[in-house]
Amino acid sequence: MRDFAELVAKAKAKGRRVCVVAKAEDEAVLEGVRLAGAHNMVAPILIGDKARIENLAKGVGLGLAEAQIIDCRDDEQIMKQADTLTKEKNAMLMKGQIATSTFLRGVLNKEYGLRSGRILSHVAVLEIPAYHKLVLMSDGGMNPKLDLKTRVDIINNALKLAQAMGIANPRVALVAASESVNPDMPETVDAVEIVKMARAGQMAGAIVEGPFGFDVAISKESAQHKKMKSEIAGDTDILIMPNISAGNIWAKGLMYFANAKAAGIVMGASHAVVMLSRADPPEAKLHSIALGILTSE
Repeated sequence: MRDFAELVAKAKAKGRRVCVVAKAEDEAVLEGVRLAGAHNMVAPILIGDKARIENLAKGVGLGLAEAQIIDCRDDEQIMKQADTLTKEKNAMLMKGQIATSTFLRGVLNKEYGLRSGRILSHVAVLEIPAYHKLVLMSDGGMNPKLDLKTRVDIINNALKLAQAMGIANPRVALVAASESVNPDMPETVDAVEIVKMARAGQMAGAIVEGPFGFDVAISKESAQHKKMKSEIAGDTDILIMPNISAGNIWAKGLMYFANAKAAGIVMGASHAVVMLSRADPPEAKLHSIALGILTSE
C-alpha cells in the first residue's frame, strides 16, 4: 500500500461503519469525522457536552442530520456509554477531548470495557515522502516495560493491522541501535529469540529479521555496505522499535522534520480503538478512522 489515498479507498469500499466518539468536544476530531463523512465512511455517535459539540460542529461544517449526539458531562460516564455503544453497535471507538488515562482506563474496564485477553499496543502508520510505501511502527504509545512476551504480542498486533490493510507476507524489522547482540540492550537479545520463533513458523506469513539499525531496515544500500544479508532491507513493512520512547520520538520526528503523514490505532481490544495525539491534524484523524474501519471486521 503506497499511500493514504489507497488506504482511504480501501476503507470506503467496506461501507459505512458506526464511529463512537468519546467526548467529541474537539474541533480537529469533528473535522476528521466530517472528512470521513464526506467519503461516506462513518455514521457518528458523538458523546459529550451537546451544546459545545453542536457549536464546534457548526464551525467545521459538520452536518448533524445523520449524527447521534448523547449529552453527557462526566468523563467516566462518557467512557461507560462509549464502550457500551461500541459493543452494541459493533462500532469503532474514537478518542475525543478526553484524557488518555481516562480513555484507556475505560477501554480496559473489567465491567464494561473492551478487553479481549490480548495486550493493547499502539501502531502508527506513516506515509514518508522518501519511502516507497506506507510503513507501520510500534509501539510508541502503550507499553513502557518490555519483555520477550510483550514484544511478541506487539508484533502480532501489528501483523493483524498489516493483514487488515491487505499487506501480504509483512516484512518485520526489529530495530535497535546496533546489529550486534548486547546483553545490556535487551531489545537485541530478544530480537534473536523472536527471529528464531518466526523461522519456526510461529508468526505465519511474516518475514522477521533483526536486530537491525534503522538504516539497515529501510535502506538496501546500507545493508549491502554493512555486508548484511537480508530479505527485507529497504522494503520493510513493520518497524518494531526497541522501546516506547524510541517509537514515540521517532514517529513525531518524521512528522515534524520529514513531512511524514501519520495515522494511529490501538490494537488488541475487542473492537477498533482510534487514539491520536490532540496535536494531530484532521487528516490524521481521517486516516486513523480508515484504519479503524479496516480492523473492525
